[in-house]
Amino acid sequence: MVWRIHFTAEDLARIQVKPTLGPLAETWQAVHLLRCPMQPRGLHSRWREQVKGKITPHMTALTNLMPIGGHGVDLCTLTGIAATMEQGIQALMAMPRDHVLVEIEYVAMHHKLPEAVWDVADVNGPARHELAAAAQAAHRALVEPYWRRIHECLHAEQVARTRALARGGPERLLASLQNQMVRWRPPVLEVLWDNEIEVHLGGRGLALVPSVFVGAYPVLLQNPNDETAAPVLILPAADERVRHGHLWDAPRARDGALAALVGRNRAAVLHAIAEGGTTTEVASRAGISLAAASEHASVLRGAGLVVTRREGSSVLHVLTPLGVDLLQAG
Repeated sequence: MVWRIHFTAEDLARIQVKPTLGPLAETWQAVHLLRCPMQPRGLHSRWREQVKGKITPHMTALTNLMPIGGHGVDLCTLTGIAATMEQGIQALMAMPRDHVLVEIEYVAMHHKLPEAVWDVADVNGPARHELAAAAQAAHRALVEPYWRRIHECLHAEQVARTRALARGGPERLLASLQNQMVRWRPPVLEVLWDNEIEVHLGGRGLALVPSVFVGAYPVLLQNPNDETAAPVLILPAADERVRHGHLWDAPRARDGALAALVGRNRAAVLHAIAEGGTTTEVASRAGISLAAASEHASVLRGAGLVVTRREGSSVLHVLTPLGVDLLQAG
């Protein structure tokens, strides 16, 4: 089974690279990951162990929207991009009644939903407030303890894809997405999944969004309330820390690492990484050797100022939000 996403030249020109839909969307994906029997049980095993038993009755208003075995009501599309949880909750509370009903009716065609779900459509009704409280409870338990590292990971993913788009164009970017689940066969992007879908973008373009909690399988979101909106393809983040489970490690003490940053060379390396770069590029910009650039990048990474991800045979260094703040303050 495969989804086929058909591109025109106009669609290729309108590809967008997004950093993340935000913490509310990642919370939604995290709850779905825990409740979906089709996801590999070993996926994020360390995180699963840490959050075991944290899905509580306080989250019922959220889990009601998500039948086991189905994707559920598409809160990600209904709320849109929200950089903070506070903005996500504001967007959730403002979801138009008619838009929510369209989503609920679509899910109800395939799954039996609790009667209480329909009350969520009423703006400012008790059910909407209960949903907001449930989303906040799920975020605190499942996502908030890891959000800084998740955000770093997703930011690095955006930088890598933006570089691929700028340097090689949209076809190079789509080719870089290929893995066991995704194939680029111009002008069609194929995504292996559990049903057959033909999606003709028709000039709308496509938004690419990385996610830590989307699971093993990409998700394609289309807005039934706006046929002109670009569909969103949510893809698993390629960060090695996600694959190897290091994203869930306890944060290390950073006092010693931060003290080691004093010095012109590391300041130069921090500047050199500002726009993202491989070790070779960073060495060239800073005017130092490859070995020195690699060593300084390692210290900066240990201090939480830089995140590194693999890009083909090279590694790409990207500033974390903390690194950006420190560079701007300097």
